[in-house]
Amino acid sequence: MKILKKFVLIPTILTLSLGMACCTTVGERGTEPAGSPPVITSSFASEKVSHGDIWKIYLEANDPDGDMGYFAYSIKNSDFGGRFEYVRIRKGDRARLAGFIGVVTSPPKDALGEWARLTLTLCIQDRSGNTSDKVTFPVALSRGVKQVSPPPPFDIEGVKRLGQIWVELPRIPHGGR
Repeated sequence: MKILKKFVLIPTILTLSLGMACCTTVGERGTEPAGSPPVITSSFASEKVSHGDIWKIYLEANDPDGDMGYFAYSIKNSDFGGRFEYVRIRKGDRARLAGFIGVVTSPPKDALGEWARLTLTLCIQDRSGNTSDKVTFPVALSRGVKQVSPPPPFDIEGVKRLGQIWVELPRIPHGGR
């Protein structure tokens, strides 16, 4: 039972609560959490990336209370639904963060053929339950395309990696659709 609780129940409850936080407003949730919500002040992501490359989601955010806890995100496309997952924010980044989340995309290998379109929706939840506004990034995955270079303030050498997301695209049976 301890293993079930540690590896199944706790992550499931946390994922559901983060997903609910990004999908609902304070009025829909009931009581308002204490403190101030995190604020995403700047964001950018290229709208094209090659299969197998790391898609970089650039973010700059701050929280007046210094208690940012998680990036909650969902990735969707027309062929498979999305679910909310999370990436923990490191202790040193809880008041202010700047950098990118690397989204590792699977190579094609018959997974959606030559191209696919995805949409990543992301918000930040702090440790008090406050949630930032959502930001949404569409992307087209194809062979041989280059990501667009980021604009300021992300166009500097040595931008910090804030976390990583793995995306495994579903395989399509031979013969297509």
